Amino acid sequence: MNLKLITRGGSLAAFALLAACGKKNSGADAEKSETASSAPKAPAYSPYHDVPGATYVGAESCRACHADAYTDWTKSDHHKAMLPATAENVAGDFDDVTFEHRGHTWRFFRKGEEYWVNAEDAQGARQDFRIEYTFGFEPLQQYLIPFPGGRYQALQVCWDTRPATDGGQRWFHLYPDEEIPPDDLLHWTGIHFNWNYMCADCHSTDLKKNYDPQTKDYHTTWSEMNVSCEACHGPASKHLEWAAAPTELPGKGLLASLKEPTEGAWAVNPETLQPYRTTPLASNVQIDTCARCHSHRELLEPTFTPGKPFLETHEPSILEDRLYHHDGQVDEEVYVYGSFVQSKMFHAGVRCTDCHHPHTMKPLAEGNALCIRCHVPQKYDTPEHHFHKVENKGASCVECHMPHKTYMVVDDRRDHSIRIPRPDLSQKLGTPNACNQCHQDKDVAWATEAFHHWWGKETRPPHYGEILAAARSGEVGSIEKLVQLADDPDRPGIVRATAVAELANHPLDFLTLNKASIRLRDADPLVRTEAVSLMETLAPGERLAALAPRLSDPVKAVRIEAARVLAPAFSLMNPGQRAAFDRAADEFKTKQLAILDRAGGHLRLALFANDLGLPAEAEAAYRTAIEIEPASLPARINLAELLSGQERVTEAEATYREAVASQTLDENIGAARDALARFLIRQKRYDEGLVELKEAARLLPRNARTQYFLGIALNSLGQAAEGLAYLKTAHEIEPNNPEYLVGLATVARDTGRFDEALAAAQALARLTPQDPQVVQLLEQIQMLKAGK
Repeated sequence: MNLKLITRGGSLAAFALLAACGKKNSGADAEKSETASSAPKAPAYSPYHDVPGATYVGAESCRACHADAYTDWTKSDHHKAMLPATAENVAGDFDDVTFEHRGHTWRFFRKGEEYWVNAEDAQGARQDFRIEYTFGFEPLQQYLIPFPGGRYQALQVCWDTRPATDGGQRWFHLYPDEEIPPDDLLHWTGIHFNWNYMCADCHSTDLKKNYDPQTKDYHTTWSEMNVSCEACHGPASKHLEWAAAPTELPGKGLLASLKEPTEGAWAVNPETLQPYRTTPLASNVQIDTCARCHSHRELLEPTFTPGKPFLETHEPSILEDRLYHHDGQVDEEVYVYGSFVQSKMFHAGVRCTDCHHPHTMKPLAEGNALCIRCHVPQKYDTPEHHFHKVENKGASCVECHMPHKTYMVVDDRRDHSIRIPRPDLSQKLGTPNACNQCHQDKDVAWATEAFHHWWGKETRPPHYGEILAAARSGEVGSIEKLVQLADDPDRPGIVRATAVAELANHPLDFLTLNKASIRLRDADPLVRTEAVSLMETLAPGERLAALAPRLSDPVKAVRIEAARVLAPAFSLMNPGQRAAFDRAADEFKTKQLAILDRAGGHLRLALFANDLGLPAEAEAAYRTAIEIEPASLPARINLAELLSGQERVTEAEATYREAVASQTLDENIGAARDALARFLIRQKRYDEGLVELKEAARLLPRNARTQYFLGIALNSLGQAAEGLAYLKTAHEIEPNNPEYLVGLATVARDTGRFDEALAAAQALARLTPQDPQVVQLLEQIQMLKAGK
């Protein structure tokens, strides 16, 4: 039986009809949808100004008029972001000291006024390297070393600048639990510790990477090597002209006004005792300005252009489960923006400078004194609120509401979602919580009991983390909850965007996809961007019907994604649509210029060219990606697929096998062998394919897709009993995946294992109770079992 559960396709006319029907909603649901999905409008006030000809003039030019701000800035981490390696700036001990880490040795010493390190190069030979710049200051300092081709590499051995009493004043390795030999991808001489790509953009002012893809050299420049005034305020030459002879120049000659047109204050509502901003923010310009560096994001252009909103120059990451915990708490090194925009503080109008000094960057007050500048201390800074003795760590606002995670061994960074501790969510989702971070001798059940004792056991509305976790585990009904979450205007935009993105990981019927398509008109550009991505599940013609307007979206990030998704529909476009596509496609290509020194930029250009029907251009881009990063598995596999599709079978097989040989991690070797196996099976070389597939399954024991494919392959080759074991494994890994249940039920049925077949069919029916094909399969197995 060929049981197809849910159809992703459908006719263009059907999509148009459903889209039209979506406009006829009535009642509360329609009102809620319109609130969340109203088309984006230009703001009444814009903090950005058109100032032609503005150039960078340097921090010293600001000093005369802004002496206090300049002095404050010299005390900041921004000022120390990157400096020459001089006695004044170097914090580490270079008094001919040796540091050893897992069999590898570094010797730090001086030659006159210069700072040097003796270390292993990329071939493992020991060399003396001159340190040219310091990088960062608190709580650690790294060191940059010049290499041929304009490259600078950051040492993995860093200086801990914390006081000795806190464990500092020492050399340490960024990977304390691992040996990183010279042939390792993470060796300090390799691409992952290249300053030009990894770090430079946010540690210098007016940084221009200037990578030459032909010579593969860098010609990186800056106006100032550290983060100076103009990194935030933009080029100031016209502002100096305005200061010398004041005129009606927009923004006083600056491209962005970081101050509000009417500055509000924080007051307290006498009835609720809650703080509120007396004048709502006119824009998010300040947060957007900080976000370009204090976020996990991608560049939309090779050189940052000041004076634009955040999503005109960058695209922030959503709450992907590889970066954040299910409930949105930080996990990987994602910095601040993604957590802060989840917070109630952000949505109440709190800006960075409400807590941090704009020029020293330090908190405006120490300890709880910072929080009670806005929050009534009699309500919040009391044991009746925090349930701890005043002198205890648990009485600290930030310890409960902004728990930290340590990065780079010594760098404690606080989660800026400023959330209520939820040990009860930890029990459900496996997420961390502030209570157990302090009380490490207690378990989550203990913390949850205390939470319920203090705050009661009443039922709380589902946290968005519960909805995301349920969807990621494939729970029944989770798709509809994702749609509802995406449609909820009271949820943070980054959460709603994540809900839309998560839908792409599930089979969607047309009605569900139509509901989600409303988000294409959402007021939040990040939500619109993810909604555009979701439409990739449609056939090219259907994509065009849904996405053509987004090629002219007012926000660049949305336009770029629309161009990428619509590339396969180019031949179907009318002249007006092609003109809009060409403009957005140019923006897509410009985005890739920012990362042409990595395989990823060329890989995306290759995929784009392939979608446009330009296979020769795609092949060239794939080969360049491999040349830049020989270990780029996606580039090698995609190139092999392209060659295979052109019937260049010998070249394709060689490329697949090179992909296997290029990898060092089991997970990547397994993925490469999986791809090779599928190629061999398509070539009807079943025995060879099965060998590769079994090895892939061994290397990827928790990859359900590989286990499932091996099970189906074995069954097809007459080895059903052995195949059934792999199908069971796939189901155990993803128990709510309907495709795996179909495979398990049908193979068990065909081998006469009716009890196992019935159990799988019943589980499938619970997932999709209305599907007539599932009902038919269940009834068939019940009849077979009854008649055996």
